[in-house]
Amino acid sequence: MEQHVFEALQGTLSADDTVRQNSEQALKRLELDTGFPLAAANIALADEAGLAERQAAIVQIRGYVSRHWSIGSAKYEPGPIPDQQAKAQVREKVFLLLTSANRKLRMVAAAVVANMAVYDWPDEWPQLFSQLVELLHGSHDQVQAALSVFGEWVNSDMSEQQLDQIGVLIPELRRIFGSSDYNSDTHVLAVRVFTDCIDIIAIMSDTRREFVDAHVPPILREWIDHILHAIRQPLASSNNGPAILLKTECVKALVKIVIGIPRYIGPHSPAILEALWSQLQELQEPYLHAFVYQDSAHSESATNMLVYCEDDGDANTIDNYLCGMFEWISRAAESKPVRKFFVEKSKDSGALNPTLFFKQLAASLICYAQITTDMLEDWADDMDLFVADEDEDGYRFNVRVSVQELFQSLDDVYTRPLALALGWAAQ
Repeated sequence: MEQHVFEALQGTLSADDTVRQNSEQALKRLELDTGFPLAAANIALADEAGLAERQAAIVQIRGYVSRHWSIGSAKYEPGPIPDQQAKAQVREKVFLLLTSANRKLRMVAAAVVANMAVYDWPDEWPQLFSQLVELLHGSHDQVQAALSVFGEWVNSDMSEQQLDQIGVLIPELRRIFGSSDYNSDTHVLAVRVFTDCIDIIAIMSDTRREFVDAHVPPILREWIDHILHAIRQPLASSNNGPAILLKTECVKALVKIVIGIPRYIGPHSPAILEALWSQLQELQEPYLHAFVYQDSAHSESATNMLVYCEDDGDANTIDNYLCGMFEWISRAAESKPVRKFFVEKSKDSGALNPTLFFKQLAASLICYAQITTDMLEDWADDMDLFVADEDEDGYRFNVRVSVQELFQSLDDVYTRPLALALGWAAQ
């Protein structure tokens, strides 16, 4: 069986269309044998096999799990399902690939393990969680692999019974996030999984209120200190991709917290608002030079600071980070701990007036919502172009819309103070 699978995998890598198509059909037939996943797993683990064949084998297992591992799969295709003994053997071998020296093998294996976990944990694979937590204490590559599994596995489908495991996982994630032993990519993964954990805690906060009340406040005290430390770090003059990605994930976590478990974030809201406001002030001038001002002498240096290339070569910007900060402010603005930063009562009339912070925030938001001179001229000449640019989600469109939504939220809560703040900002 193993030889047949290996030959079919080799054929799928052929440059000859006929050979490749015939091999793909052969694999579909071989998949109907319950010995197929074990044969493919043995090939994926075999150091003597070519790397291309090993990668093809683990990718094939990924598809197999979706199609033939469980009748509960949305992609299930009719055919025999492996028995528990065969599944256990496959699980063991695929898990070993999480420690592979090859990154592609590790990442695909992580996706396969996460997919298996949906069907097999905790009943058929009770040791999986503890195995992954143990892997979080391994090499940097193994930590990333385990985090990748958690990143695909930890989601709202987890039941109430798994909340105790989340309570074990979160301190491990915090340890990794707070350690300088790990690189920014690993920190990003840790924060991303933590954000998924917040989703689960939020869903179960009513049914497991006692657990949540006992565990969430100390969790947030530790996590928010580390999150704000990461957010406050200044950007360098260039090569800021890892830092921007980490800041963005940190803000996403804060947004999830303020939406999902708002009753617990109150004590931290002033410090969060202060950190975000500092970031908005720090980034405002570089943002304007990079994306708004025409022919700015600082355009190149600002662009180097705020634009970065991802692993696939695509250019990305500071946009998601800014939009995340705007959303957090929008969500938190009406809460009691933050309200005092936006409005104060007039000593004479008792009416609510905007604070100096609110005025300065309004002025800053207007800056972020600006369009370039070229865009203004183009739109003034051709309104159809304006409509097309907006519909096509233009380069600076997301930030402008995020600012507009923030203004709308502030108007809903502080109608008069916002109008006064905008008047002050326009002077």
